[in-house]
Amino acid sequence: MYGWIKFLGWFNFSLLVLNSSLFITRWFYRKFNKKLQKFPWEGFKNLMKFLARIHPYTGSVLLITALYHGYLATGGFVIYSGSLVFFGVLAQFIVYLLGKYVPAMKKSWRPIHRLLMLVTWALFFVHVFGPYSIWIPIF
Repeated sequence: MYGWIKFLGWFNFSLLVLNSSLFITRWFYRKFNKKLQKFPWEGFKNLMKFLARIHPYTGSVLLITALYHGYLATGGFVIYSGSLVFFGVLAQFIVYLLGKYVPAMKKSWRPIHRLLMLVTWALFFVHVFGPYSIWIPIF
């Protein structure tokens, strides 16, 4: 069982890195597009398109596998440091859905989504370095 929990933890970390890489590649492109002349931008653009295409799916998988990982690790539903990471990912998903389906959020959801990415990473590091620093059993 511990091996499966550990595998899911590393899998979730990989998905978090993959999903964050979309923001990082777009930032890099906007910052250095005109400064780096010999950089292979066509391949980089294809990478950004690929990441943008898979981002909603990998985010959804992360949401499900993070919940399962936490359930296996705690033996039930418990509020602990990993739950906070899950809530960060859930908040990003909710903001994405609001941006997609609520007309008032069409143009303003991305900065909130990015800010929540930073919050999720901060919560992730709290989880890694103090996994049981918070422990509130629900049932």
